[in-house]
Amino acid sequence: MTPDHSLRIQPTRTNAPSSDTLSPPPPPPTVPSPSPILAAGGPHTGFVYDGKLGELYGIFLPNLLWTILTLTVFRFWAKTRMRRYLWSRTSLNGDRFEYTGTGGEMFLGFLIVMPVYVLFFLGLQAVHYGFDINPAALFVVQIVAGFLVFYLTFVAQYAAQRYRLTRTLWRGIRGGMTGSAWSWGSKGMLFAFLSGLTLSLAWPWTQMQLLSDRINNSYFGDAKAQADLKSGPVYVTYFVAILCVVGGLVIMTMAFGALFAAIYKWFEFDFSDPIALQQSTEFMIVSTVSVVIGYLCFALLVVVAFSFYQVAVAREVAAKLHLGGLRFATPVTAGRIMGRYVGNILIIVFTLGFGLPIAIHRTMLFLAANIEVVGEIEGSDITHANLPRPKAGEGLLEAFDPGIL
Repeated sequence: MTPDHSLRIQPTRTNAPSSDTLSPPPPPPTVPSPSPILAAGGPHTGFVYDGKLGELYGIFLPNLLWTILTLTVFRFWAKTRMRRYLWSRTSLNGDRFEYTGTGGEMFLGFLIVMPVYVLFFLGLQAVHYGFDINPAALFVVQIVAGFLVFYLTFVAQYAAQRYRLTRTLWRGIRGGMTGSAWSWGSKGMLFAFLSGLTLSLAWPWTQMQLLSDRINNSYFGDAKAQADLKSGPVYVTYFVAILCVVGGLVIMTMAFGALFAAIYKWFEFDFSDPIALQQSTEFMIVSTVSVVIGYLCFALLVVVAFSFYQVAVAREVAAKLHLGGLRFATPVTAGRIMGRYVGNILIIVFTLGFGLPIAIHRTMLFLAANIEVVGEIEGSDITHANLPRPKAGEGLLEAFDPGIL
């Protein structure tokens, strides 16, 4: 890694709008008011997001149309267009971020990974339907296949973070990431099994360990991120969240059981004739609505119960994270997290997905309001570094987790 000191952070300047995004000059950097929650050690500089909801819909609707017309192939370019807009509308200390990834890179990554995944899936189907093999052997093959997919999901998360970091620029300096996605994937799968064996009691510890690895392998320019995260500060909120979810499920089960029993009695469904019941349009509608409502209530329960845990994790990361002499802080609260997640879930569900730009807009405002840089940014000794850049992007993640952004 060879630093290029000609790209050392310079005094704040205003970026000229690029020809493709036509971004206006960024607004003045925010200077949040100090609070007991925030870490001490210098001035606090907040991120600024000044995107417009109408402009987001101007990107979202054509993206949706082209994605449908191309049978989802355009989604790689759609995601790139959305990211370029969001990055260009986010600034720190008066300078905007820039996203340099391309749809072609993401599509190439998908082409590299997807044929292997498809051939593997077709091979399993051929073994299942085309050969007379022992059921026990088939079960073992399916278990191995499930473990492989589970492992590749972890690998994809690490590789996707590296791709996004290397395609993010600020003041001409880009991010980077070292380490092996395959090694981190193995560690993630091992920790997931450990969490399962302990009935999820080890989950906060495993989460902090995996998150520390990803942070400590991340760079911005030649500045290495460092964080020694501990699980102790988050365990109390985690146990409380588990108790709330269990108690909430008991209450929901009793309430929904009584409610649906009354509904089924009102419609006079005859459960003694399963065939006629399955052919009943009213029964199918009531059952579908019941499942959707139950799933939605469970999702809201989990969000509310784990909001305090998410706050504890965010504060632990902010308190321990260092980057090039800078530290970080967050004024996030459980109420803000509940408002973000609950609001976004309801918006997306009740608009049948067409409210996605609203959810994205709310998420960007949430992130900008709850992440703060502590210290003198202009005096930070961060320069460009020649870290390797992956040539293909997020193909593995696309295969298992398409995501939103």
